[in-house]
Amino acid sequence: MKKWLLILTSLLLTFSLSSKAFAASEWKESVTIYGAGLENSPDKEKITQLLGTKDSDIVDYVYGNDTEKYINYRYDDNILFSSIRIMEKNSGGLKIDIDETYGKITQISPETYQNALITAGVTDADVTIAAPHDVTGESALTGIYKAYEVQGESLNTEYTKNAQDELNTISDITSENEGKDGYSESQLNKAITEIKITIINQINDGKDLTEDDVRQIVDEKLKDNGLQDVITDNQKNQIINIIIQIKNSGFFNEDSASKILDSSKDLLNQIKDSDAFKDAKEQAKNLGNDIKDFSQSEEGQGLIESIKSFFKSLIDSIKNLFN
Repeated sequence: MKKWLLILTSLLLTFSLSSKAFAASEWKESVTIYGAGLENSPDKEKITQLLGTKDSDIVDYVYGNDTEKYINYRYDDNILFSSIRIMEKNSGGLKIDIDETYGKITQISPETYQNALITAGVTDADVTIAAPHDVTGESALTGIYKAYEVQGESLNTEYTKNAQDELNTISDITSENEGKDGYSESQLNKAITEIKITIINQINDGKDLTEDDVRQIVDEKLKDNGLQDVITDNQKNQIINIIIQIKNSGFFNEDSASKILDSSKDLLNQIKDSDAFKDAKEQAKNLGNDIKDFSQSEEGQGLIESIKSFFKSLIDSIKNLFN
């Protein structure tokens, strides 16, 4: 009997420690954050309905001082209309739903939001975004960061500012390449996600990456996604600069690296399954630029093997308890 109690206690301790190391705490209630421009607006009610806000939600507003704090740019309160509802989870990755019933997010795709949120440290959450009329969408991230603040879990502001810089980089490059054969935002998001995964894997393997190493990784991933002859040198340098900026913040060395990897892998799968990416892949093929499947690459296989190794070690540890 004592042996079984010891085994049970050991198992519970093992999974408890794993949970503390790799999982964020799931919230008891969702958070709705309205843009300050809706504070006294009749449009607030219809946005409430789109977001699915409930009486149990924590409700607040995002103001210009919040955008300055989290994304390093101050907006006037009266032009902030993007609103969000978010529920933090223990697992399951990021799910972004943009409801454009009344207004479109004109410059930011769900995948670009997701990529930036991962950089900010948000890896597992259900998010809905809506606005009462067409908006560019750059300030919506601030509402998500404000939600963590009101839940008492403020995010690292260096990470959130890097996330905004990343979002701006992707949006600017997409705007500059609008209508250009061989380019799509989904290709760039896939490339940047693969860059992050590769860097995390190499750092976790003990490699001290130099700026030249980062440049090489960026070159490889742009080529893997058919963008090597599409992205200009200036645009490539923008990508390199933001990746180095993120690396220097210590983000890739975080204890939660496994959650970042899981969420990034989930994003890759979403991108590959999207119609936009399938169209981009077909167009790239017609131009003679094949887009590689990351899961079949050396880095992708290494990630899969790392996951297999983790579970094998866990199973072996459990087996040893019975010996």
